[in-house]
This record gives sequence, structure tokens and C-alpha cells, in this order.
Amino acid sequence: MSHNRDMNTNPHPSGSALNDRAPTVPSVTVDRFAKVKALEPLTSTSPPSPAQVIEYSEKGVMLRVRRYIAVGTIVQLHLDGEFLLWKVFCCIPKGNSFYLGIELVESVSPA
Repeated sequence: MSHNRDMNTNPHPSGSALNDRAPTVPSVTVDRFAKVKALEPLTSTSPPSPAQVIEYSEKGVMLRVRRYIAVGTIVQLHLDGEFLLWKVFCCIPKGNSFYLGIELVESVSPA
């Protein structure tokens, strides 16, 4: 599956890589701030990091974050007092930050 590297900052993107997913979570305003925490052994003890919502659809989110997070990493997205589990599908360097593409995890099975 290929993903568009050009970020669409429109709150209702039409040509986005995130468009083809079925609705599962409520709408979120673009440019809203959130926190993201990688659930991997080396960083799972650290607090969530700040993130900015760049693009949003019901099953996918594009965030601007300060550090690289590897593709395939499961992350918690803390937004509006709730969090859900997401999986990283891309992490693109952009200036002094990264665009982190995440997709909603339907279920998590033990390793």
C-alpha cells in the first residue's frame, strides 16, 4: 500500500492517503495537539511526547512529532482525555520534525 507523502492540511481531505478507511472514531480538528507514546521496550517507560494532528480520518491520522518512530510500532494516541492503540505505517522526516502516519489497530494479539 502506498501513501501520499504530501500532507493535506484540509480538515476534510479529499485526495488523502487516509481517505479509504471506514469510520470508527469521532471527528478531530486538524492542528489540534495530542500526545503519542510508543509501546516498545526501550521507550515504554518514558512519558507521552507532544504531537500535532496534521491530517485526520476515522481510521488514520498524520501527526507531526519530534522524533522518529519505526514503521510497525504500536503507539498510544492521547487525545481529548482518551487514548486508542494505533500502528505506525510511515515516519517521514520534515525539517526538524517527522510526519508520523498511524492507522487504528482493530485488535492487538500477544506476540
